[in-house]
Amino acid sequence: MTLMKLPEAPLTSFVRYLLPGFLASLFLLTGCGGSGGNDRTIVYNCAANTAEIAALKPAQEKFFARTGIHVKLNPFSGEEKLYAMIAAGQAPDVFYTNNAVRDRLAAEGRLLDLRPFAEQDPVWAKLRPEVKAAAVSADGGIYSLGNWTHTCGVYYDRAAFAAAGLKPPAADWTWADFRAAAQALTRDDNGDGKPERYGAFIPAHFIEALEQMNHAPIAHDGLFLAIPPEAREAYAAYLELIRAGVMPDIRRVQALGMQAAQMLQSGRVAMLFEAVPHTGLIETLTNDWAVAPLPRFGAKEPRYFRSASGGLSLSATVENPADAWRALVWLISEAEPYQPSPVLAAVPFVTAWEEKYPRLRGRGFREVWELSEQHPGGDPRYFVRFASWSMGPVMTRFQPWLDRLWSGDATIDQVVAAVPGINAEVRRDLERQLQSSALRPAWKAALEKALAEAQP
Repeated sequence: MTLMKLPEAPLTSFVRYLLPGFLASLFLLTGCGGSGGNDRTIVYNCAANTAEIAALKPAQEKFFARTGIHVKLNPFSGEEKLYAMIAAGQAPDVFYTNNAVRDRLAAEGRLLDLRPFAEQDPVWAKLRPEVKAAAVSADGGIYSLGNWTHTCGVYYDRAAFAAAGLKPPAADWTWADFRAAAQALTRDDNGDGKPERYGAFIPAHFIEALEQMNHAPIAHDGLFLAIPPEAREAYAAYLELIRAGVMPDIRRVQALGMQAAQMLQSGRVAMLFEAVPHTGLIETLTNDWAVAPLPRFGAKEPRYFRSASGGLSLSATVENPADAWRALVWLISEAEPYQPSPVLAAVPFVTAWEEKYPRLRGRGFREVWELSEQHPGGDPRYFVRFASWSMGPVMTRFQPWLDRLWSGDATIDQVVAAVPGINAEVRRDLERQLQSSALRPAWKAALEKALAEAQP
């Protein structure tokens, strides 16, 4: 069963899990969150990224000179901090939400419905159709506008391929081709069983894209967990890379203390699954790299990852809604470093990015992006796969099992065997949510209907 985005547990049930003293520390902060009042200051929760902030500062000065609106940057990381800021009365004016977080907050009346603004602003007509579709919640409200979309691919070291006598990956390469290349690229020069270079590294969160490529039936907005055979096959293929010694396991990556991009840059791995585009990789890699599409599973038609969730929301407590909306539109359609934007239909995205980053030319970026548009598989991530009601209840129980699986402390059969128990606990959680007085009537009725119809 599928349904539209629905809210998860009320905010208060999330806040109680925060670290002791975290809320108290927020009250001691000054100038962090909250509207700037009548001085036309809009607080924007930007990413805690030094390069992004450096690019935003001159852009915000130009925006202020043109509009009189000052966008105050609030470096931010983590959903828990957002929940705590809202609970502490320190809500930022503009902030990122994925669809699950968005609908949870909207169901409690904590987000501004953007329909009155969107209906009158030309930017709405400029958004890609899938971005507009994802913006609409179960009650018909618009509580966010998509600010980014991406696909993913395999970044690889071209020099390493050449040295191993391998041809660059073809657009239609398969998992078997990828596995063979990873084996050929792995180097253990001293024979101690700890390769100086692994053939590949796939961060664990990309297992969802592998499930999709293997045609796992991924229903969006479901209430309960399911692990179909195609997902089990993807799990097995992923684990086999670790067991064969051609990919470091998660614990070894943590021990190395390196980001995945650093592993590719330093030569510790020869292939890396990552987002496309990925400005961090584009701007920092200095080796001879290129990017290839995800490998197909046998003869199955590809279903490439395409993100279709997440965007910018406005707090319901914003003091200057018109200014906040104008800042939101500016961030999506004009502000550096977010341009050229892939959410705008009229933007020739690949060409514009090749102009902005000339080194993208001839490195496979165009081919990967165009294939993802020709064969879009959608967004298989867990916060899209599960309805807002159930994402937290499912993932707090399922994620520890996945962690054990990837680290070798559990088998696939054990994980599958745990699913009925997980779903039974999730159902109890959902029934408790129905008793919450924080949920607006329309959202509560939607949960009652979904739970009555859902299996198990």
